[in-house]
Amino acid sequence: MKYLAYAMGVLALGAVLVIGWAWQTVVWYPPVVDVTPSCDHPVAPWPDVSAARVSPLRESDALPIDGELRSGDALDGKTSDPRALKVMSFNVQYMAGKNYVFFYDVEGGPDSKPGKADTEITLDRVAELIADENPDVVMLQEINDEHDSRTYFVDQVAALQQRLGAQAYPCQVSAHYWQAGLVLHPNVLGAVSMKLVTLSRYPMTQARRHQLPLMDHDPLTTRFYFQRAVLESWMATESGEPIAFLNTHFDAWGEGSGLMQQQVETTLSVIDALERQQIPWVLGGDLNLLPDDGNRQWELLTKAHGQGFDEQTALAAVSDRFRQIPSIEVLTSPNPEKGYTHFPNDPSVTGPDRTLDYLFYSDQWRLRHAYVRQQDTLDVSDHFPVIGVFELSDRAPE
Repeated sequence: MKYLAYAMGVLALGAVLVIGWAWQTVVWYPPVVDVTPSCDHPVAPWPDVSAARVSPLRESDALPIDGELRSGDALDGKTSDPRALKVMSFNVQYMAGKNYVFFYDVEGGPDSKPGKADTEITLDRVAELIADENPDVVMLQEINDEHDSRTYFVDQVAALQQRLGAQAYPCQVSAHYWQAGLVLHPNVLGAVSMKLVTLSRYPMTQARRHQLPLMDHDPLTTRFYFQRAVLESWMATESGEPIAFLNTHFDAWGEGSGLMQQQVETTLSVIDALERQQIPWVLGGDLNLLPDDGNRQWELLTKAHGQGFDEQTALAAVSDRFRQIPSIEVLTSPNPEKGYTHFPNDPSVTGPDRTLDYLFYSDQWRLRHAYVRQQDTLDVSDHFPVIGVFELSDRAPE
């Protein structure tokens, strides 16, 4: 018995030491922190003034809003027109692909991490999609770096940039929202390092990470849980007046907690600061909130799954004030499915069934074209790219 007690004591001490070491590896963030954008080589600012010298758009120039991307469209998915700025938001699910049902996807999900070959294939597919769309700004969520054990310590941003080519997106900025040397969850048991990344063809002059309110857990869980954030970055323009991009990923599983309302309020406070400065902005990301569509999607999902989302979506506070992609008009139309952005990793779900990802934008922008790219992305991620092509309507040369 004496030796058993001694062994138990040693094990207990070892557990305390492991937890203590893991605890101090967690990176904890202040409410707001400056982050530094980088450019691989000098690049010219976005030519907002030069673009304004081009004759103004006529209504007939604009492509169908919220329509399907079609071969032969005037822009053909590209932004060769100097009046246009193309923005993509895409949750890439840490390049895991669609061959898995993870432990957090459904109760008893069998998978804890993707295979390395699948992450490489998905990196290829994501790069192909970005290259084909050719956006000027790309806002990515759920992308890992070289400190994440779940994706084999591969710097996914560097791997993606290598596939896209050195000249494609010379400028980038990132902000972590899950970073620890050891997470003790039985389905992780390793290092994690997940972040938001914004890629740009044009220089970014400054950036900030805004901490979102945290999920209410016990202290140990809270320490090792996600620290969701908004990554605010300012892009340089020819006129010298900045444009802001807000990249974010809200919490999931916030039903009934009030958390989603809090995260919306924090995000709106960032937007309001830009509004007071009259800075044009675009917000993109996986908001994990259903649209304000008269509860259409909520009723369908509640009937199918019984739970998961608040009946009154917190997103209404944003939709009531600003325009969005996918639009409310599309989401309340006879064919709302073309605005669906999420295809769960749930074997009982056979296709896209909800909208969780959005682009919101300020009143200075005129929308030329908007769509969710679904048709060839079902096997890439559990989310789809959301794309908008904008023209800045209030900036003209003197």
